[in-house]
Amino acid sequence: MLLAIIVGTTPLVAAEQPSIPVYGRYSTLTIKIYIPAYPKWAHDVVLNATIAWNQAQQLWAAQNNYSALVYTFVQTNEANATSVVSFSMPSVYAGFAVGWTNYKYAAGSQTLIVGTETYLTPSLFSADQAGNATARHYAFWLALHELGRVLGLGSILDGQDIMEPRYTSARILGTPRFSTLDLYTLHVLAAGSAPSFVTLPAGMSDQFTPVTEFLP
Repeated sequence: MLLAIIVGTTPLVAAEQPSIPVYGRYSTLTIKIYIPAYPKWAHDVVLNATIAWNQAQQLWAAQNNYSALVYTFVQTNEANATSVVSFSMPSVYAGFAVGWTNYKYAAGSQTLIVGTETYLTPSLFSADQAGNATARHYAFWLALHELGRVLGLGSILDGQDIMEPRYTSARILGTPRFSTLDLYTLHVLAAGSAPSFVTLPAGMSDQFTPVTEFLP
């Protein structure tokens, strides 16, 4: 059975403009990510999710004159990785989560991220799911969500954003979408700030763009 995504208890705040909590920021704009090579279909799903996040940030930044201030996922081996992905789930999370990301912070800091470990449930990211189109779609949705976590994004309970953590079949079978809030927040983090929450500036509307628009 595929379980619902349950995340931490970071609170949300009411605001006139949409807001999202953040877990921290990286001091480097290049995030070296390790993705297990097997199963190949699962590797490719996660790799495509990194490409989508890269392309979405680059396009949004260019459109808003922030072209240098983006995070970029670069695939690497496990020994050199900043972010490590595993197609496994520790028992402490297995009973209530299908995806989980842990953070390592710089000494003496609660905001400067120096590494992450992301776990994706083996009940979904397994060789025997390779021919299951529904599972592959769900896996892509989940990979996008957890990579948002890797980038430092928290939860927003709006029913639309890829950072919405609640499971519904309509959402995971639909086309995942990035929001203006997601991409603006990553610009804030990449520019060097790590507030507890990021709120869209007045006058900036929160628009949603299908992730598929950012894939080759």
